[in-house]
Amino acid sequence: MDGQPRRLQRPRRRGGHARRARSVRPSRAEGPDYGPLLLPLDDEQLADTLRAGWNAFWSYDPDLTEAARPLHDWLSHPTDSDIRGLADYARVLVRTGLLEYCSDVTRAESDDVLGLLITRMRSYSERQSTGEFFTPAVATNFMGDMLFSSGRRPGDLLLEPTAGTGTMARSAAATMRFCGTDPAAYRWWLNDLDPLNAACCAVNAQIWRLGRQVTVSCGDALKHPRLLEEAVQERAERACAEQKARPVLYPTTTRPPFWPWQSVPPS
Repeated sequence: MDGQPRRLQRPRRRGGHARRARSVRPSRAEGPDYGPLLLPLDDEQLADTLRAGWNAFWSYDPDLTEAARPLHDWLSHPTDSDIRGLADYARVLVRTGLLEYCSDVTRAESDDVLGLLITRMRSYSERQSTGEFFTPAVATNFMGDMLFSSGRRPGDLLLEPTAGTGTMARSAAATMRFCGTDPAAYRWWLNDLDPLNAACCAVNAQIWRLGRQVTVSCGDALKHPRLLEEAVQERAERACAEQKARPVLYPTTTRPPFWPWQSVPPS
């Protein structure tokens, strides 16, 4: 780069979300089309399918699954109301193209859907009390371009002590891919004071394909970095030990789905 960081011009994507709002496309071009399989399920079957998804995440990365516990712990003992609400919302999301969005990394990294959702769930006074605000994609995309133009190399650690739901990591990963670099070649550490934000970081790390070298933590990374590092190490060791003792996180009758960006496991 010649001195000043330049704003990278990404190609425009064809077709807006509105035109494809009712499409339910497969996670892989050669893979099964999950949408028509999910929509006919009853409420309890949809909840069971969600448990199966978390079981797959637990097998893939028990540490990040533990970091994401605020998002799925309720599945242990959901109420009838929880299951009805989940099923209704899941059907809406499937019909509006969430599966297509999450399975296509270009679309997935275009914005932080979980961050937008969390922001809308919290009142203005709640956000003000913690000084929390959602950084729009146009701002983080520019900052991501600046970060990558500063001589970063594969293997470097990218640390975000106040990550929120991770939207800065999203922008940095998008810039890397645009420049032909795999984000999985870097190490990522995403931290936030809020447990729900940290849980979203753990899920977003998978949606944005950040790779296997991702650490997610919840605590004050500026005041107590050493204590935070020790807590994260302890959590990782505990989660790995628990996963070996309990390969299935939640009892389920549904076969866990395969990860769409990996090879299909044998039957």
